[in-house]
Amino acid sequence: MLSQLFHRIISHGISDAMDQPRINRIRRINLFYAILVLLLSVSVIWALVAQKNQVLILDLGFLAAGVAVFLLVPPGRNPDLNSMLGLALAGLLFLALFWFDFGIAAFLILALLLLFPLAAVSLNGKYGIWVPAGLGVVILVLNSLPQARTFIHLDLFNALLFFFIYVIIHFVALFIEQSNRELFTGLQDSRSSFENQVVQKDEFISKLSHKLRTSLSNITLINALVHDSRLTLEQIELLETLKASTNNLIEDVNNIVEIASPGFIETKKSIISFDLTRVLEEAIGILQTGASVPEEVAIERSDHITHYLIGDPSLLRSLVVNMIKGLSIYKHTGSPIVMRVDNLRESPSQVRLEFRFAIESDLGEDLVSYVEVLRRGGSHQASNLANAHNLIRESESGLSASSSGRKVAISFFLDFTKDPTRSVLIREDPRLIMKEEKRSVALKDARILLVEDNEINQKIVLLSLRKRVHQIDVAANGKEALDMFGLKQYDLILMDIMMPVMDGITATKKIREIESTIDSHIPIIAITAYALAGDRDNCLAAGADDYISKPFQAELLVRKMKNLLA
Repeated sequence: MLSQLFHRIISHGISDAMDQPRINRIRRINLFYAILVLLLSVSVIWALVAQKNQVLILDLGFLAAGVAVFLLVPPGRNPDLNSMLGLALAGLLFLALFWFDFGIAAFLILALLLLFPLAAVSLNGKYGIWVPAGLGVVILVLNSLPQARTFIHLDLFNALLFFFIYVIIHFVALFIEQSNRELFTGLQDSRSSFENQVVQKDEFISKLSHKLRTSLSNITLINALVHDSRLTLEQIELLETLKASTNNLIEDVNNIVEIASPGFIETKKSIISFDLTRVLEEAIGILQTGASVPEEVAIERSDHITHYLIGDPSLLRSLVVNMIKGLSIYKHTGSPIVMRVDNLRESPSQVRLEFRFAIESDLGEDLVSYVEVLRRGGSHQASNLANAHNLIRESESGLSASSSGRKVAISFFLDFTKDPTRSVLIREDPRLIMKEEKRSVALKDARILLVEDNEINQKIVLLSLRKRVHQIDVAANGKEALDMFGLKQYDLILMDIMMPVMDGITATKKIREIESTIDSHIPIIAITAYALAGDRDNCLAAGADDYISKPFQAELLVRKMKNLLA
């Protein structure tokens, strides 16, 4: 109980969006005020018991001033001004202790005074040292005046000894502050160097994986094409050997990829007008796509949003997907994940929404600790929660976690602009309506757009599908795909991800932006040779309906196409 109270006191004013150095400094400031208030409170009690009215008035005055400074200039809002005002108040208190008898022994006051430079530097760096330095000069002058009737008065020898030590401690405090600053800079440089090495390793493995998977995919598709009843037994045996060797090589590539950290395809912000309900439904649909056991998710809404919002729907979709997938490994089997949307703040043009995800788990403390590690930047492990943290940390927000018994909740907030020109339509069951409006198309009659930059890959995919599909157009990059999308009506798009000019993620998001204005939806299958952790979720969050990674069998691609066209 006491430890929780102490943690609340020193964590006052700390928000999830703050970096770790700022958090540590605010905690030191809060601890300084807590000690100051505690000492003054004890002194007030002593003055009441001893009936020393003069001391009581001074104690109450300092106590009121300290509380006023803390409340009017919170350390979480302005730590520089708050710490300097707190140090000035402490300096005045030391002057009062030096002048008046507060019932505290003189040696104890002098001992606390010697610690003051260390506290000042801890709160406000090298600039804080000016407060104890000025205080030392004032006390030295007062001690040198023979007519000054102060409570503490040192003779010449003791005064010289005390102030010599006082000056030495000033230099020690500055030395410690300089050493801490250099250490912190060195740690930052080391961390940046390590992160650069991790990024370079990820890029190397990603590019290597991409090249190998592309070639292996072509070999797999060609192997399927050349299997024919006219082949001799010896030729069939050779092809089976080729197929087995290809599968072994695929397994080796997968093992290489597993040692890589999760690499995100660069996310480009897409600020558009969107329906929050539809985006949340799409996120839940992504979770159910290809899942052997779909997660049970209960959505609770208390935001009362009546208009479209202007923001990045892809970011929100990806955050919801990663949060739910990340929490699913912690929750009790069979218990649902509850996603609650609350309105934190609203103005005529802006709204701040909180997205809270609650589960029942016996690992609540572990989950809270892991989120805290993510906030401090101390984890480079691949996980969906880490993906969510990386996505949200540049949005002036952050993940926060709390637990109460077996209930655990993780939340974040996002700011949106209201779109007054578009109101949300109340739909009884959006999924049923979508199913009713959807037109079934046979695969052989479907108009397909293949977006692929590699000519060899184009030929092999066309050869694999030519007996099943009669109409296939080809675009060499995302920009050509957008131009062709605007000129012709397609039933399905096969979208490669890594392409020049415009990548598949950007092209998919732009197609979905266009569709949001005309209320249409063309299925998109994302095809990528990366297949790193989080890659599937990024493709689906961008707006793709399904995902397939190279190398793949032609039958798998055909089955996915039929499912989306049915």
